[in-house]
Amino acid sequence: MPKTQTITEISDGCEVDSLFLLESIDIRKKKQDGKYLFATLADRTGRISCKIWGLPGHSADEIEALGKNLMPGEVYRIRGFAKIFNGECEININDGIADLAAPAVIQASERGEYVYSPVDIKETAIAIQNLAGTIRNGQLKLVVSLALMDAGGFYEKPAAKKRHHNYRGGLAEHTLETATIAVAMAEAQKSYGIDRDILIAGALLHDIGKALCFEEKGIGYAARPEYDLIGHIPLGITFLTRFMDYLDDATYLHLLHIVQSHHGDYGDVAPRTPEAWAVHLADLASATLREVADDTAGLAPGEGKWKGEKSGKAVYRI
Repeated sequence: MPKTQTITEISDGCEVDSLFLLESIDIRKKKQDGKYLFATLADRTGRISCKIWGLPGHSADEIEALGKNLMPGEVYRIRGFAKIFNGECEININDGIADLAAPAVIQASERGEYVYSPVDIKETAIAIQNLAGTIRNGQLKLVVSLALMDAGGFYEKPAAKKRHHNYRGGLAEHTLETATIAVAMAEAQKSYGIDRDILIAGALLHDIGKALCFEEKGIGYAARPEYDLIGHIPLGITFLTRFMDYLDDATYLHLLHIVQSHHGDYGDVAPRTPEAWAVHLADLASATLREVADDTAGLAPGEGKWKGEKSGKAVYRI
């Protein structure tokens, strides 16, 4: 069947019957007995949550089996109805569960219709490379260039599964934002004595481990087990050991410290240098602003929430 609806066209009370990309699927328990599936769907216009209830005759085991059979990264026919729940429009599926037995077949030329990415990946890559090009230390500049090339798919991969910048190109976008904010802080007050070279290098590589956490699945990206079992910081530190001989000991140690400490008080190591603090604060600013912006995007003027889905903070739209 052809794609006849986009996510931005879906509103409270409307019937839904079209093709969408399945980005994620979770098996959840109902408040009483039974199970249901919670999915995230996407197309080029955005994302929407979807709850798959099935029919009264479906057992918990049947719902769970379907959840295990569905394949994130594939396109499915979604047939159900939309309604507002907790201030968000979502799709609910009952008898449309029958259409989820197998993914739809789409042409390669149609894939772009199902990929949500608010990022111009090419422009972001150029901006990152231009900023890296301003590093005056030749060896450090080389390390940054090689690292970004060796971390396959760095410019296309998302920065997270569910929270900030969790879309194609999000990792590179977040990286550029972090580096830009960090440089602005350094330039705001020269008396901080910040080393601009190591600041930019650390900012551009602070999340390099995330490039190792995602892999292509269908026409989307899915998190590898390493995302949860190891974490992106240890993966990033391990990845950077291949460049140990390119730098003097002090510069290499400082670069690793920035990467290791960029989560601030929430990480295993707290920042101890001005450059590490600048990257941590810039990272936090980029992540928080993206989450709050996403949480307020669907609100009407004068509407608020005590807890945004991504930020976990109270949000309000003026």
